[in-house]
Amino acid sequence: MSEVHSPVKKHIVTAALSLALLLAAGSPAWAVSKETIEMMQQLDTLQQTVSQLQQTVVAQMAVLHTLLQQTTDSLSEMKRKVDALEQTTGQNLATANNQMTSLNQQVEALSASLDDAKAQIAKLSGQVAKTQNILQTLNQPPAQTATTEAPGAMAANGAAPGTAPGAGGQTAAAPGDAAAPAPAQTIPDPNSLYTAALSYYSGGQYRLAIQGFEEYLQYYGNTDLASNAQFYIGECYYAEKDYHDAIDAYNLCIQQYPGGNKSRGALLKKGYALIALHERAAGEQVLRLLIRQAPGTREARLAAERLRSLSAGARR
Repeated sequence: MSEVHSPVKKHIVTAALSLALLLAAGSPAWAVSKETIEMMQQLDTLQQTVSQLQQTVVAQMAVLHTLLQQTTDSLSEMKRKVDALEQTTGQNLATANNQMTSLNQQVEALSASLDDAKAQIAKLSGQVAKTQNILQTLNQPPAQTATTEAPGAMAANGAAPGTAPGAGGQTAAAPGDAAAPAPAQTIPDPNSLYTAALSYYSGGQYRLAIQGFEEYLQYYGNTDLASNAQFYIGECYYAEKDYHDAIDAYNLCIQQYPGGNKSRGALLKKGYALIALHERAAGEQVLRLLIRQAPGTREARLAAERLRSLSAGARR
């Protein structure tokens, strides 16, 4: 600022001196002296004003520079806090999504166990009813048998004691002479098979569980629990991270038991397995298909949550 105003002061001093010389040439000495003194006083006042103005500008520039520096520091600190907050928010969101996914899987497993328990209760109720009917039949008094004929009557009819008349006058063969029937094949009890396989699954013995569920489907592939058995075969493979075999098992559940109570669950887990195989587009397509086919169901809500989680992860 001093460099800016120095030429101004020089011009003012030069003009004042020139004016004083002109007045001195054409006026009396006392008049020139008085006017010169007044001009010098005005010049001094002007110089003081300029100096004060310069000091004021310098002070204001210093204040402005300080404020600018403080603003820059504040912006830098704010940006750092925003970045830290964004990072923390992203980490919290990822953690929340993982926890939600785990919770959904647990809820799904509990729901599946509840469905199985309901089906088993229904089966047991039917067995109890059958057992009660059998007991009632056994408790009924035996029917009165017809009065047997006297031995003499049988002799009168021409039949020897211990024999019965047969066609063409031949006697009937004794019971010991007939061929013994072949023993019937023993088929495992459906409830025992299913319960054992489900117990293996719950205990993490997935290979034994797969064998048990496959055996159940071999004998009881048309029962209400057949859809569950096929679904849990897929769940065993999924738990072992064998996603290709899991998808094959889920497809069988969907195709063979479209009306079963596990068809929606199989479609949901098929989408999960495709995503786990990094086939995201195919997995998302399956989840959207589930939402369209079964809106408002628990499986549709889980599918929507997984799609939102994938979308949030892509934005990060």
